[in-house]
Amino acid sequence: MRSWIHIARGRYVRQARVGLGDLREEHISRQGFFGPVAMIYREQGPNEVVRIEGTLLPRRVVDTARVEPSDQADPRGVPEVLLSNADVSVAISRRRAAMPFAYRNTDADLLYFVHRGAGAFATEFGRLPYEPGDYVLMPKGITFSLMPDAGDSHLLVIESPAPLTLTEHQQVGRHMPIDPTMLTVPELCDYGFPTRDEWELRVKHGGAHSSIFYRNNPLVSVGWKGDLFPYKLNIRDIIPISSDRIHLAPSAWATFEASGFMVVTFVPQMAVADLNAEELPSYHRNVDYDESVFVHADASGGRRPGMLSHTPQGILHGADEAARAAFQQRRMPGMRRTLTGVSVDSERPLIVSPVCERLTA
Repeated sequence: MRSWIHIARGRYVRQARVGLGDLREEHISRQGFFGPVAMIYREQGPNEVVRIEGTLLPRRVVDTARVEPSDQADPRGVPEVLLSNADVSVAISRRRAAMPFAYRNTDADLLYFVHRGAGAFATEFGRLPYEPGDYVLMPKGITFSLMPDAGDSHLLVIESPAPLTLTEHQQVGRHMPIDPTMLTVPELCDYGFPTRDEWELRVKHGGAHSSIFYRNNPLVSVGWKGDLFPYKLNIRDIIPISSDRIHLAPSAWATFEASGFMVVTFVPQMAVADLNAEELPSYHRNVDYDESVFVHADASGGRRPGMLSHTPQGILHGADEAARAAFQQRRMPGMRRTLTGVSVDSERPLIVSPVCERLTA
């Protein structure tokens, strides 16, 4: 239940993030940005880290171009998991050759985000081509084969045991931030597969894989109907919900959600025009969520594409004082945010894999 019992003491601003002057505002919130909240006001920047003792890092940053998953060299290989918990895993695929089998995950939904490369998913519903910027949702139990084109391939792979659904932003209606007709579904086609005596179906179950061999190709069908099917969405077709007067919480940009986590999409958009309001994300302690952000592109050159950051829940984060001062010097009305990226915000702490630990910058 939302509490409207708010108490204030000392120096503070009546409208959060507006008119701070010499104050620094720190946001502490429960349940993402939806639960009880406190705003702490200071005269000095609270995020000036001097040193760390122990294993809790305020932020890990990994260049995923350095990740070498087994599917990069071996067609039978798998993506490399970097972060995971009981609700979600975040992995990198660098697959260069088509899967030599049909594949079915009976543990989880799979959400692919295409950072680099193109190709197609051959599915039992038809062919679904992909290109950079595409989200491709492959529901649990659907049979498919990932077939990349020649060249570099770099995909973020999000695995969810609970069904992944598009986030419904009820206040803005059914056509924002995503018009449902912008979704692309597979088209039936003649794959032209060669004749074989048997067809392998590789099945993920309980975290392990088994192979079942069939007389007929499990990817071939002549029709389908229903409301369970793969589809794709390109981030260029997401219309951002924004404000020219105040910086909106990232939950306003949620694209997909499932039990225990959400997937947030950052897309280029107009920045806050009111120079009396803060434009950079506030200092904040997101007490109940781990945040993991993958950078797809940044026209400003401020963030390198392919970088994956992980911030544990409850840890203060946000640009330090030097970065904020430099930004304020070049800030002007009409600026645009240039970041394109994907954030996985998880309620349970994410476990950092040994590979992620080794590659942490």
